[in-house]
Amino acid sequence: MSAAIDERDEKDVLDWNARLRNSRQFYSAVLSFAGLLIVIFGLISFPAYENPSILLLLLFFAIATQSTMTYLVGGNVSVSVSGAISFAVVGLYGPVAAGMAAAIAELGLWLLSLRSNNRDWSHELERLGVNSGIHGISIFLAGLVFVWLRNRLGTDSFVIEGIPWVIGAIIGDQVNFWLLSIIIYLANGVRPKEVWRENRWAIPMNVLVMSIGGGMITLAVSQFGLLGLAIFVLPIILSAYSFRVTVNNAKQQMEKLEDMVTLRTQALANANHKLEELHKEKDSFLAVLTHDMRTPLTSIRGYGSIMKDRELTREQQVKIAKVILNSQDTLLEIVNNILELEKLQSGVPILLESSNFDLALLVKNTAESLETQALEKSITLNYDQIPSPIMVTADMSKIRRVILNLISNALKYTPESGLVSVRTEMSGRFAIFQVEDNGYGIPADELPYIFDRYSRVKGHRHLAIGTGLGLAIVKSMIEAHDGEINVQSEENVGSTFTFRLPLTQTHPKTE
Repeated sequence: MSAAIDERDEKDVLDWNARLRNSRQFYSAVLSFAGLLIVIFGLISFPAYENPSILLLLLFFAIATQSTMTYLVGGNVSVSVSGAISFAVVGLYGPVAAGMAAAIAELGLWLLSLRSNNRDWSHELERLGVNSGIHGISIFLAGLVFVWLRNRLGTDSFVIEGIPWVIGAIIGDQVNFWLLSIIIYLANGVRPKEVWRENRWAIPMNVLVMSIGGGMITLAVSQFGLLGLAIFVLPIILSAYSFRVTVNNAKQQMEKLEDMVTLRTQALANANHKLEELHKEKDSFLAVLTHDMRTPLTSIRGYGSIMKDRELTREQQVKIAKVILNSQDTLLEIVNNILELEKLQSGVPILLESSNFDLALLVKNTAESLETQALEKSITLNYDQIPSPIMVTADMSKIRRVILNLISNALKYTPESGLVSVRTEMSGRFAIFQVEDNGYGIPADELPYIFDRYSRVKGHRHLAIGTGLGLAIVKSMIEAHDGEINVQSEENVGSTFTFRLPLTQTHPKTE
């Protein structure tokens, strides 16, 4: 039932659109035919007019001023002084000649607008016919009202003389508007009253241009002939052109301003979004930091209380001291990471105190310092006990911290009785460090973000304390040395972290 109703509604809409389209085509044809008749009658009467040369110049000026038409309010409202010239023809040659001038002025504007060879000529001819018809009919009817009022009122005073001009201009403007509104309704479905309410502010402007401009042109031509036409009309055309240029320039500036405002608004929105993300990161970091610092602090406090309140054997004291020292090392690592993060966020480059040293020996010494940590979990820690020298020029303390972090992480995230292997070698112009484990591994969907700040593998957070800053700082330190770091990992299989640093230039290179 619902489908049948939908199909009927869709058919009604299609029928309504078809009726509107047919009505628009018929209406367009009527307007075009009416405009053509006015032009034909005007041309037929042309030889009978007094001073046809002046009329010819007025036609030329009407075309010229129509080409200076200026569109306002997004192109919905236009301002042109060609209406004043066409209306002036009413006072000099009558309604038919005035309607002909208005219709022919549209022909000139239409020819100027043809810039592309790929045109829909049926649409273009319809546009020409409709515009010529609308302007020709509106000026013709305004002329009829003007002549009728002038005959009825006479020309006894300046005030009485002005009444036909004003009322005729009002008639011409409103006829023009409503004829155009009907075609807009038939083409786009916008009701004429809505268009009128939106554009009614332009009515006084158009009426003043037609009445005052038309009356002054008529007075100038009737008094001074061709000289009056040249003296009065040419400044009007130049002023209209200047107005068009000014408005177009203002539009361009407004468009640039709108683009700038759009860009700034987007930038502000992006900045706000980034700020929100930073706030979230900060809150998350503080939550992790609070949790991670509480654990070692609790251990230090608890074991410190035990040492204070109880008598312990030497073996118990050593065991408790190890726990306290490990907790202290954890806190120190957290503090160091926070300090490094502060430097990274401030944009200050990492300062390097470079020297020449043996990377292989540094790796051996660092691995030895972590053997106790490996033994606590029964992890086998393999490294070269008698390494061959591999000389690099770098900041030894920072590289030691990188090595310590990577081996320590491997031990943290490898289960008991696991295996961690550390290797150092040369390849071409680079020294290569690699730590491989058979631990928990990193899920594939989290692997691309492992070096991001605050990034921690979700499934590993319960395995060890951490702020998610260590690997981000490691990466920044390696890159500060013009090196590279990468990771290969598979969940439940293990991970391999590798970094490479340029060899000292005097170091013998291997192929």
